[in-house]
Amino acid sequence: MAYRPYFKFGIEQLQALFASSQGDLKTLKAIQHELGFRDRPKSRALKSEVDSLVRRLSAGEPVAPSSPKPRPQATAKQSPDSFTEPQGTPARVVVECANCKTPNFVSTLEGVVQHLSCSACKSPYEAQFKYGVMRTTFQTIPVAEPSGFSMKWIVLGLAFVIIFAILTK
Repeated sequence: MAYRPYFKFGIEQLQALFASSQGDLKTLKAIQHELGFRDRPKSRALKSEVDSLVRRLSAGEPVAPSSPKPRPQATAKQSPDSFTEPQGTPARVVVECANCKTPNFVSTLEGVVQHLSCSACKSPYEAQFKYGVMRTTFQTIPVAEPSGFSMKWIVLGLAFVIIFAILTK
């Protein structure tokens, strides 16, 4: 799985980041990589701008600092660092199934309740990563107790039919 540092960024945040990193080839390539996963019109338009700028920077052409286009909801107060995950948070964690003990990967999406199922026994569970803690709630699978009750009635009925057949002859 490729590392996507701007996975949680909205298009406005990516546009603001693009405007502030016109000469930073590493950041531009990361933005370009992230936009490759998106297919909305605004994302495609920004990707073509980023592709063009990356080609010019890679070819060694001088790029004049352009005045960024006014973007809705992008303010100068927002910095790219304010949108990233904490450094110690992994992208996903392993959760062991409460029923069959199979390890399952769960994404660490902050505050999002994920409705999942075990990869082996298909038992449903919910996972929520909040304040650095993964909370899981597994639904218990009702185990049907093998009861001889129905088998007893079948044997009793069969015995009754046999006795009735013998008595009627």
